[in-house]
Amino acid sequence: MEYKIQSIILPTEAKHQQCRDLFYRGDVGYLDREEKKLVLGRGQKCDFTTYINACSYEKWKLYTNARKLKLTLDIEGPVSICYVGFHKNLIEIVRNEYETKTYNEQGRHQISFEYSENNETMNGFEISALGDATLYGGYFTVECDEKDLNDVNLSIATTTHKKEEFITKNVSLLKKEIIESEDNIAEHFFVHVVDNGRTLSDKDIYGKNVFLHPNPNAGGAGGFARGMIESIHQEPKISHVLLMDDDVLVLPESIKRTYNLLRLMKKNYEDYFISGAMLRYEYPDLQHEDIGYVRPDGYFSPVKREFNHCFLNDNLDNEKKYNRDENQYGAWWYCCIPKKVIDKYGLPLPLFIRGDDVEYSLRCKAHHITMNGVAVWHMGFTTKFNAAMNIYQNCRNVLIGKATSDIMKSSDLVRLIFIRSYRESLLQFNYGAAELALKAFEDFMKGPAFIMEDRGEEIIKENSKFNDEMKPLTNYGRFHFMGPWEVYQNEPRKPISSLIYKATYNGQRWIPDFLLKKKPAIVGFDNPYLPGTITLHDKVLAVNPYNDMGVMRKLDRKKFKELEKKRKELQKEYKKNRNSIIKAYRDKSDYLKSEEFWRKYLGI
Repeated sequence: MEYKIQSIILPTEAKHQQCRDLFYRGDVGYLDREEKKLVLGRGQKCDFTTYINACSYEKWKLYTNARKLKLTLDIEGPVSICYVGFHKNLIEIVRNEYETKTYNEQGRHQISFEYSENNETMNGFEISALGDATLYGGYFTVECDEKDLNDVNLSIATTTHKKEEFITKNVSLLKKEIIESEDNIAEHFFVHVVDNGRTLSDKDIYGKNVFLHPNPNAGGAGGFARGMIESIHQEPKISHVLLMDDDVLVLPESIKRTYNLLRLMKKNYEDYFISGAMLRYEYPDLQHEDIGYVRPDGYFSPVKREFNHCFLNDNLDNEKKYNRDENQYGAWWYCCIPKKVIDKYGLPLPLFIRGDDVEYSLRCKAHHITMNGVAVWHMGFTTKFNAAMNIYQNCRNVLIGKATSDIMKSSDLVRLIFIRSYRESLLQFNYGAAELALKAFEDFMKGPAFIMEDRGEEIIKENSKFNDEMKPLTNYGRFHFMGPWEVYQNEPRKPISSLIYKATYNGQRWIPDFLLKKKPAIVGFDNPYLPGTITLHDKVLAVNPYNDMGVMRKLDRKKFKELEKKRKELQKEYKKNRNSIIKAYRDKSDYLKSEEFWRKYLGI
């Protein structure tokens, strides 16, 4: 039988106009966004072998039972179409031209082309107008046996907190483009909106297969746990839950491709997660991450470099296999999880926010499928840094994750996460961030009882007082930056300076004031560790170069001594009680991930 796997999509959203090359390259033509058609004049040429519109045939063949790729286009007017495929041979892009065909039929009509059997990474087409011509769309199909189609009911669980503009627009788009469509997915797709802010009403959300669940503000972990619970108990029974952030620009086609992947999935991949890429909302042609991993030094990092998907080379590199199989995770801006995995490994930990998706993937020992065109646009994290989230929540939650699930067995996360965060903050006089690292470690040592209480929102508010109070840079003098990168450069230093820096904790002990530089060192506001830049300055100016705001951090020997005293006391206590702390988390681990716990916690 013939099965439709993906459609040709035109850039109809306003944001899409900033990244048109993700949809088609070449001449712009006239794009009628209302009618969803592209009008080309004689001699104009467009290439649709792009991030969103090419068929990632190599992956369809690897993960699914797809065979015999065919393209159908809906066109009007005389055109010449070149059917092409691409792969990379080491560093060289190799182009395969299957055939070039000319079509002169009158009126609007459909044409089809079956690609010869191939192993190309991407297959697509280039269209040249031989006169006035219009492309209305099209789609790729594959051959498969009906017996190989899986029964799939896909639920989206999305958590929102006072972001009505995003969530109502996304739900409306999903209703229109998926639930009200004629595609097979329409009757097998459900949306569960978990409203942590309790600001939405039924009229904002409800519709066929769309449900609203008012929820306490239990953070992302509590919202996604509620979404999972509602999904796995709905009728008809679901097979997969797609976790998706609320503050994203959704491409409904990505969800349709996810569904089609699941329908055609080979049995040996049925436990895999499908991880959608995060494209940067502010730079919409750039990919921030599709799979991340926890590095040996404890940092979270994308598996792949930052790709610019305007370029074919980056499209092809994105589809390669990357050999970092340990400690990989799929972030919950877009992550599709089989229900059988949830049944086996349970629900998220009650971490409120940060690290819940990392812990879950590592706990499940998840393998991930990614594919060009399966993505959302999400605001980047560069301008969102604050210590209450990035220091306290990250430190505490990673330690809890390791204690409960024994993830990253070979890593000393106390040293890699807590000590490093504390020390690097202290060395650049960010005493608020250093104190938050100590609070994170102290709260971790309180054991599972601490996170079993619904205090997440309260803790965030308490910790926010330790965040920097940013002010206009004009308060500190006149500054000019060539670019944001300038405040993230680490200056070189002499070995003797490095030795004094380490011995004196950057001038905070055993050194007279007159030996310290009085001109402030300038660094990025989001706590980059630049020891060469800050060495033996008595002030650090932390700058947000994106909005010309900053904060002056000054050396404070009294505060340094207070924090060091507390750090030593906490480490001594941990050394004494480590085994009992870990045992307490292990003993409660199954309960913390259970539906019984979450129903009580959320008051369901």
